[in-house]
Amino acid sequence: MIAVGYADRSNTALRSSLAGLVVVLDVQHLYQPAKPKDRGALFTLLDGSHVYETQASTAYAGHAGAWLASRGARVITNDPAHGILVGPYWTRNRAAAAAGAHAYLACHVNAGGGDYFLAEYMLGTNGAALGTAIGSTVRTAFPVIHGAKLNPLQRGQRGAVCIEAVDAKVAAIVLEPFFGDRALHEDIFDPEALARLGAAVGEGVAAWWMGIRPAA
Repeated sequence: MIAVGYADRSNTALRSSLAGLVVVLDVQHLYQPAKPKDRGALFTLLDGSHVYETQASTAYAGHAGAWLASRGARVITNDPAHGILVGPYWTRNRAAAAAGAHAYLACHVNAGGGDYFLAEYMLGTNGAALGTAIGSTVRTAFPVIHGAKLNPLQRGQRGAVCIEAVDAKVAAIVLEPFFGDRALHEDIFDPEALARLGAAVGEGVAAWWMGIRPAA
């Protein structure tokens, strides 16, 4: 089970403190008319079964959104039926500022055989603090995730396209919480584990918000 952490100790305070928070959870790869078949990386598990990156990112983003919303935050997620967070990434990025977002998470699953948590942010923005907070809660929940890395991005670098059009006043990160092609992390694809991952992401966002929100 997830370790008893900040959120568990102070649910009452969180319900009050998250009331003004607006979070965008954008499951990327999906909902691009120009790339209708994009599902992200395809991972082959040890039993020979296959899972797409977006199956996992949709699940953990959904649980993170539910965790945050239940504590008073306003959560904006992909809603193709209403044209919300669909199309090219830059249009989604700009929609975040228009909606008054404080945090923007571009939700992914990593590939390449690593064993760590990764958050990427645009150089010169305040995404690093958000990534640090989420990395801490995710690592506490999943000891098999060995370490957390922050990677600053500049325009033109791989990954920058995911968040480079987000207003600099919004804390924006590319979220890659685990590696789908690492046997060490394979159990995180379990539905119950993805639910715990979402809760850990939500807890990290809450901890970040509690640390930076203006005093009442």
